[in-house]
Amino acid sequence: MTVIAEYDYETWGTGADGAQTTTGTVAAGQNLAARTPLGMVDGKFVAWDPTASNGAEVAVRMTVMAVDASGGDKPAPLIKSGTFNPELVNWPAGATDAQKAAAFVGTPISLQLPGG
Repeated sequence: MTVIAEYDYETWGTGADGAQTTTGTVAAGQNLAARTPLGMVDGKFVAWDPTASNGAEVAVRMTVMAVDASGGDKPAPLIKSGTFNPELVNWPAGATDAQKAAAFVGTPISLQLPGG
């Protein structure tokens, strides 16, 4: 038997509830990777910052794909619900395990390890 291609499979969705998306506006001045948690400030989405006090500290969405809003506000598809592997989330540097565990509490986004 010949192996034609080999690849690693990422387990992103880890629950029975599939991902749901919606379009939202990513605030200007950001260049975000896929799967970045987002908070909301002044009606626009910004990178989640657990140390902020302006709305960015509450994770409410995630980017589906990379979003380059460095040149201005940009509409983008955003994850609004589902269950996902926390090891594949693009967490900000310095976020603690406790902050990550509490990031989406109270939202329709859940975090669960594969097989958990």
